[in-house]
Amino acid sequence: MGLPASLAISIVISAYPQGFQEGDWVNYTNFRFITSAALDQATVYFGTSGGVIRYDRFANRWLEPMTITDGLPAPYIENIAYDPAFDRIYALSRQGPVYYQPTFRQWYSAAEFPFDLARNDFSPGALGVLTTEFGYTYQNGRITDLYFRSYQLTRGVDDGFYRLFVGAWGLGPVVINSRYGDLKLLPYSIHTEDATALIRVDDKFWIGAGLDDADEPGITACDTSMQAFQYFLPRYTTGIGSTSITSALGDGRYTWLGTVYGLVRYDSEAGSFTTYADFSPLPSVEITSLAADTAWIYAGTDRGLGAVARSGRAEPQRKDEKFPNDSGAVKEDKGGVPLSGKNRMTGWRINCLKAIDGYLYVGTERGALRREINNYGDFEFVNTPEGMLSDDILDMAGWGDSLYFGTKNDVIIINTVTGVASTITDQGKFGIWQIRKIAVDSMNVWAATNVGLWKFRKSDGYSRIFTTADGMISSDVRTIEMLGDHIWMATPRGVIRFYWNRPGRID
Repeated sequence: MGLPASLAISIVISAYPQGFQEGDWVNYTNFRFITSAALDQATVYFGTSGGVIRYDRFANRWLEPMTITDGLPAPYIENIAYDPAFDRIYALSRQGPVYYQPTFRQWYSAAEFPFDLARNDFSPGALGVLTTEFGYTYQNGRITDLYFRSYQLTRGVDDGFYRLFVGAWGLGPVVINSRYGDLKLLPYSIHTEDATALIRVDDKFWIGAGLDDADEPGITACDTSMQAFQYFLPRYTTGIGSTSITSALGDGRYTWLGTVYGLVRYDSEAGSFTTYADFSPLPSVEITSLAADTAWIYAGTDRGLGAVARSGRAEPQRKDEKFPNDSGAVKEDKGGVPLSGKNRMTGWRINCLKAIDGYLYVGTERGALRREINNYGDFEFVNTPEGMLSDDILDMAGWGDSLYFGTKNDVIIINTVTGVASTITDQGKFGIWQIRKIAVDSMNVWAATNVGLWKFRKSDGYSRIFTTADGMISSDVRTIEMLGDHIWMATPRGVIRFYWNRPGRID
């Protein structure tokens, strides 16, 4: 029986900031620790240690999660229940009970939590033997993987069609078909809350992870629709030395990941990783950036520039050097030496590599350089007559006739047709903020900074910084990726998706 209407105090506990609405900010964090489950007519709700996640059981797809940004008073949800009389989802957080009204798409405070409506249809003794996915076994309410990690099943709900949706503590949701006796994992969201980077490679995001005292850090690979997830942990995945990703790029069958401990190559066909670290031909194990031409993968490091062939072999030292091909036969290197002498920039910190308009650009602690792609001649410095680029170049981008160079405090714009250079910044943040990454579209320049997401409108010079006050789960933005009308960000609190181009909203 639901709460009487007289006891339900309908007070909006956390309205969206002015001008924003549900879906403008979506936060993805660690939702693998499931406490409870509830079910309405179409949706399964899971209470987790990071918020509420939702699964459409008819479309068989995940809906957007709900976190403190959406109105939850605290991330940890101890219990969850559905009240069919009022069509409400109740959540018991560590800051008290609240309920969600789907009609108004808003969370409200509640006088009490309806414990009599909280369900748990999961009973280990009623299931018997279950068939699981490869690498997992089920016994007495626990799932165990190949590495003997064990996950306790917590609470679940039966949808009435032989499907039992259950949470696992540390593994995320699972669905059990009680008719056929099989168990399927439903992994969702990032493995580790502390996201060091989010980089798009084709139709997939690669999300790096920092150190997390509460759990082992893991790399997350997921499709850009946030429906299919894979987790890779160094302790259990051969070929990964670090989960802290700095850069990534695709090369057909292979994905190359730059990490703080080595260059990593992922073979999508074999499902295996190879790390180029201590004994690799690269100048350092700390990879800061990646770029490619038709023959080589270029790796910027904290001590210079290196290269590895797309096939994975080491860079030759002479133009006439012979090397074994994939079949073991020996053939002559026709591509030449991609880097030699001063082009290795030995001892320099390489901050970024970008292929723009037929040139390979290098951003370093001593300025910006470039050379034609597939031309193995010398790099040349890029600068203005005033020496505006004689600085630590942290990131670069191109749009139309302009090049954009990010430094710690400002973004320098050079018109490649007229040669005119200009600088944009936020004077109020000059000397306070740290610009890390930049992105450009037809209307705006965007920057990831340690104090928020910065937007600069090119048409009139209007700028603003988006922070937690606007709906972000964290203002410490490490990287950004633009994908259509959305900007994706990696932060220490998780991943943020921002609907920057919603019609009718004025920022």
